[in-house]
Amino acid sequence: MKQAIQANRITFQYEPQEGKVAVPVLEDLSLSIEEGSFVAVLGHNGCGKSTLAKHFNAILLPQGGSICVYGMDTADEEKLIDIRRTVGMVFQNPDNQIVANVVEEDVAFAPENLGILPPEIRQRVDDALKQVGMYEFREHAPHLLSGGQKQRIAIAGVIAMRPKCIVLDEPTAMLDPQGRQEVLSTVKRLCRESGITVVLITHHMMEAAQADRILVMVKGTVIADGTPRQVFSQPELLQSVGLSVPQTTQLLYALNQAGCKLPLEALSVEECADALYHYFSNSSSGGSNLGTTT
Repeated sequence: MKQAIQANRITFQYEPQEGKVAVPVLEDLSLSIEEGSFVAVLGHNGCGKSTLAKHFNAILLPQGGSICVYGMDTADEEKLIDIRRTVGMVFQNPDNQIVANVVEEDVAFAPENLGILPPEIRQRVDDALKQVGMYEFREHAPHLLSGGQKQRIAIAGVIAMRPKCIVLDEPTAMLDPQGRQEVLSTVKRLCRESGITVVLITHHMMEAAQADRILVMVKGTVIADGTPRQVFSQPELLQSVGLSVPQTTQLLYALNQAGCKLPLEALSVEECADALYHYFSNSSSGGSNLGTTT
């Protein structure tokens, strides 16, 4: 499988405030992300996940080690424009990315700055808005849209550059549950149907559960790396670093602590309900294996 992003033993630290000692934000971190995959990066604020995201399109450069994006070294200044065309960034607050008073003009902004010809821009704008389900709003004013709709416009603006990879840095942090679902559905569709590599920085467990792969970061290093089922079936590891697991896993884990033997890999509500049904249906006539109190 072709690698979209490869980080090789990267280190990074910000300039310390006066009188304070610099603390490494990324420390000897290595990872690779496959082309066309959907990867979620989990971790507390300050763990280095947003700093890592900014390395993927050369907003930041590693102070040690190297990062290659589709074979291009981010430290190569001659490749900078190509790298930023290849990896698009979507940030937390969509209002900070929207620059025009009409939706279609906003989506056209990046292609115009890339020197794309007007007929091609028109096609790209229409295609991008259709991909995020916002074509019917193309003549609307962005400030009248909901948070989820604004974020989808921001994603459309990135798509119009025709990137191979999109990195989203906590794009749903400021949205309500409906807005989060709108954005997540859009991101999943772009990955599944258009083959765009997606890196999602998030602190929402159920968002991460829908990815192909989860990276868990603590203090600039990766402590867990695997499929959602593999990562979330380790609730004790996640709890030890102050992270939670999806509510379905919490329920199954609590029941197992009480004596049941349920699969922690049942992540979705449907899978969890099915596991509970089969377990208690197959229990002995004396009831479940749950302990009783006196």
